[in-house]
Amino acid sequence: MKTSTKHSKKKKKKKRSYFYRISAWLHLWLGLISGIVVVLVSLTAAILTFEEEIKLLSESYQTVEIPEEAEFLPPSVLSEAVKDGLGFPSVYGVYYRGEGRSASVPYYADRTNYQEIYVNPYTAEILHNRRLNSDFWRYMIIGHYQLWLPRNIGKPIVAYGTLIFVIALISGLVLWWPKRWNKSTRDASFKIKWTAKFKRLNYDLHNVLGFYSLLVALVLGLTGMVYGMQWFSDAAYWTASGGETRNENRFTSDTTVVAQHDQKEEDLLYHQVLDSGIDPAKNRVGIQYPYGKTGVWNVNINPSFETRWQAISTYYERGSLKQINQDPTFLEANGGEQLMKLNYDLHVGAIGGIWTKIIAFLVCIISASLPITGFIVWWKKNPNKRIEGLKFPT
Repeated sequence: MKTSTKHSKKKKKKKRSYFYRISAWLHLWLGLISGIVVVLVSLTAAILTFEEEIKLLSESYQTVEIPEEAEFLPPSVLSEAVKDGLGFPSVYGVYYRGEGRSASVPYYADRTNYQEIYVNPYTAEILHNRRLNSDFWRYMIIGHYQLWLPRNIGKPIVAYGTLIFVIALISGLVLWWPKRWNKSTRDASFKIKWTAKFKRLNYDLHNVLGFYSLLVALVLGLTGMVYGMQWFSDAAYWTASGGETRNENRFTSDTTVVAQHDQKEEDLLYHQVLDSGIDPAKNRVGIQYPYGKTGVWNVNINPSFETRWQAISTYYERGSLKQINQDPTFLEANGGEQLMKLNYDLHVGAIGGIWTKIIAFLVCIISASLPITGFIVWWKKNPNKRIEGLKFPT
């Protein structure tokens, strides 16, 4: 009778489930397809995370000295100072950004030459003209949104590249999930072995960091898809609101109304804000001018200087200054409207202040690394296994 020896045949390795093999195939192909897009979008996102903080520290015109017992000048004075000083026929609006901060007066009439003018709100002195076409931050935003390509080409590439990344994250969780929960698998799944050789270290950086960043990366990706794909934005709104369709009426002014005011309309609206008890020194107050003959006034109030979800716009008819519409507050809004109000702050990591921004920044860096470490994991495999992984599982 033969006894078991080292020469005995080894047990055949048990094949993974079909679901696992499909997930692995999807993860590989989706990662290869979207890799370059994910790297560029994630890196630009990381750079943009602290845009406001960096501007405040590096640009002297972001702040102004506060005179004793001084009040902000009305918007007409600031807009006229910009139009007279720079020869603009019009401006987009006047934005008060709080005590000790310069006011912003954008000029968007010339689509080929967008400019943002910073003005001292106490004296109407022009402090700086930011030409957005040559601005670093604008360049990063265009890269993040459309990869520096024409919008009709770059925007869908970024949007669907992000969708592919989201699916790759979910399939990655399937691959990460340990077959057995013992000490060995827990260590391999939750810890990076920094002393290991390059191949193992690279695998850990992909596998472990991918897991830890998963939830935040999904939030950043899904909120980005809201901006990139109208159908996804509508579906998210419909789901969160319990089946309601978004109302996107464009408000217009009656062109037959003749204005009969002693003051300029923007100043009347500004004083109306003051009379309501809102202090522009402690709130963001923006007055957007009517666009075109039928355009309306938009007065935007935001009690926070760090987030946008509390901002409320009120629309007024040109000439009569009759209120046409007002955004609901966060508590008044339905679930879909609440989701849309939160979307920007979730996407940029501002929702919880500086700490969530730091988390978002780190996750963006990890997201940028995942296609690179993932490609190395695949490339370092035996050539036969590398090719086998590309084939659809049977």
